[in-house]
Amino acid sequence: MFKYIFWSSLVMLFYTYFGYPLFMAFLLKFKKAKGAVIGNKGLFISIVIAAYNEEKDIAPKLNGILNSDYPKDKMEIYVISDCSSDNTDKIVATFADKGVKLFRLEQRTGKIGGYRKVIPHLKGEIIVFSDATSLLLPNSISSLVGNFADPKVGCTGGLLAYMNPKKAGIGEGENQYWGYETRIRDMESALCSLTSVSGTLYAVRKDLYPLDIKDYLADDLIVPIRVVKAGYRVVLEKKAVCREFTTLNIDEEMNKRVRITSQNIRGLIDQMDILNPFRYGLYSILVISHKLFRLLVPVFLIAVFLANCILMFSSKWYMLIMFMQILFYAGAMAGVSNSLFYFCLSNWAILLGIARTFKGEKVVTWETMRAED
Repeated sequence: MFKYIFWSSLVMLFYTYFGYPLFMAFLLKFKKAKGAVIGNKGLFISIVIAAYNEEKDIAPKLNGILNSDYPKDKMEIYVISDCSSDNTDKIVATFADKGVKLFRLEQRTGKIGGYRKVIPHLKGEIIVFSDATSLLLPNSISSLVGNFADPKVGCTGGLLAYMNPKKAGIGEGENQYWGYETRIRDMESALCSLTSVSGTLYAVRKDLYPLDIKDYLADDLIVPIRVVKAGYRVVLEKKAVCREFTTLNIDEEMNKRVRITSQNIRGLIDQMDILNPFRYGLYSILVISHKLFRLLVPVFLIAVFLANCILMFSSKWYMLIMFMQILFYAGAMAGVSNSLFYFCLSNWAILLGIARTFKGEKVVTWETMRAED
């Protein structure tokens, strides 16, 4: 029994990180990659920025959008202030003559609650969501929106690029992880549809945004799934780049990963039917492989370690594997490799997120993090 637990868990670990991208690469050899029809139809868009105490970043954010190459007469900009207590609202008000509209919430509702309240006021055919802290390239918005010239595209995700000017170890690990994650998403987009988008920058047809998203769920997971269910594609636009600073300390990264884990677990439970390949075909397999199995990685790691503890005296091979596991975790704790450390930190955070989710904890609001301070 312990051999079965050991080897099956090891196989699942291999598939999750290596087998899944190899599986997609194999399918892409026999299936023509799905590309979107790119073109700027001059669609009127609504740009929505959720902000909570963003006095440091909101002005650069708005200036970046206003200096973009998208036609100014084809866009409106809303800043949702989630009951900010600093100078965010005053700064946004100084942009009123440039068409920026402040949408203040008098009590904290979180990002999803804010989106639900502001969307009925929007005039755009396409809604572009972007975080207050992310910096956009001048062509990011036009590149993102250009995909909607294809009537089959319902949602487009931008490309998140991390900046780590202080070369913090945790930031380097996050950067390396996101490079791997971007390659996965690129293949998902070419093969079928993205299983999630980056909440820092994505766009969706207004009539496809699901207003019934629960406040404690993540729109960057639920929106793509619901768009696919509606019969549309979700694509990655690599020219639509948004830049974010990496986190500088472990506590910030842990809190972020725990929150994401909780939202992803609850999101998959909320959209349980998407895991049925008989109903949603290949897309279900992508969601299971990318989202569900990633959440189960800590379980697989624990199963491999505990089974190996029992089996290690049965043969030299199991003894060698046990030694390699100990060396692996010791190297991570010693900070031998940023990638190794980040891998273990992320999976520890996932484990905490699983525990907190099943304790009934729900995350609705967020706190502003200052990675660059």
